[in-house]
Amino acid sequence: MSKCIGCGILKQNKDQNKPGYVIKPENEYCLRCFKIKNYNELINQEINAEQFILKLKTLIQNDKPKDIEFFYIIDIFDLEGSRVKEIEEAIKRYPVTIVVNKIDLLPKAVKLAKIRRYITDLFAKSVIYDANIILNTSFKNNFTNSLLNKIKKTKTKKYFIGSSNVGKSSIINSLLRANNLIPQIVESKYFNTTLDFIQIKLSSDDIIFDTPGIARSNSAANLLDKEDWKYIYFNKEVAQNTFQLKPFNSIFYAGIVWVDFEWESDEINSFHFFNNKEIKLHRTNTKNAFDYYTRNKENIVPYNLDNNFVKREFIFNEKEINKEFEISISGLGWFNFKVKNPMKLTINIPASNVEVETTLRKPLV
Repeated sequence: MSKCIGCGILKQNKDQNKPGYVIKPENEYCLRCFKIKNYNELINQEINAEQFILKLKTLIQNDKPKDIEFFYIIDIFDLEGSRVKEIEEAIKRYPVTIVVNKIDLLPKAVKLAKIRRYITDLFAKSVIYDANIILNTSFKNNFTNSLLNKIKKTKTKKYFIGSSNVGKSSIINSLLRANNLIPQIVESKYFNTTLDFIQIKLSSDDIIFDTPGIARSNSAANLLDKEDWKYIYFNKEVAQNTFQLKPFNSIFYAGIVWVDFEWESDEINSFHFFNNKEIKLHRTNTKNAFDYYTRNKENIVPYNLDNNFVKREFIFNEKEINKEFEISISGLGWFNFKVKNPMKLTINIPASNVEVETTLRKPLV
């Protein structure tokens, strides 16, 4: 049988619970892609990340460095969570272009030059420190055309790689439209939509490959039921909220996680939050936070029912006073602030077996 044109997996009609199942051999889309495309309904069929890396390395070994090029896609809304260090290590000997996707999610006041400098600094100590950097959004033709021109400059095989849900398939579909071709790759709010390597001809000379996304095991999305992933994956500009917080205040991200803000003085501090507009932020006193969570978690959308907690502490002392910082929570966004007095910030994550990445960094916005 041929491959599904949506996810690239080899079609089969033997087992409905395995990838590639079709009711009829002539179906263009496998059942999984058909349900995602037409009903936005996901059939669970997991990808083994280790097998993907192994397959990628095998493909690399069969090509000379001059004949292959990688377009490494990362998500501006989740920079740390969307990076895959194993991928970076595997492709370090080859030409790499870092495509910073979804820049339309950032506030319009953020200059492109600032984003570029930030990404350059972010990768300065990585194994792909000398990669090219392209800023991108699939919703504006000038960005798509810029990427298309970059692709057409060389006649190499070009692999689009990255973690799940960074927008690889959306980028490739926008490239197809820009080249007057019909988009076919399935796009979805779900992780792991593409299951195999899909070869796509943009023209007789330009061949690109869409590849499976490595599962984001460190995202807050993994705290939620799949129907609530829409709160993590979205395509509108982030909301900006500023809170003037007193000592021992807490901020809830709906019913997912909350942050405690503690310091000894009576000083009020400003914290600027950047997150999906659909995730409502709520302020309460820290002493009431756990009680608020247990009483209200099932009435807050979205919420996480896990009764075990992981705490991440960030402590700022005298030497950090007047410095600016930002803390990102993978899948939920970030908040930034200037340290005015010694303080401790604690992120409370209701999770027993899910790792949610939290990162202290210099401010992006």
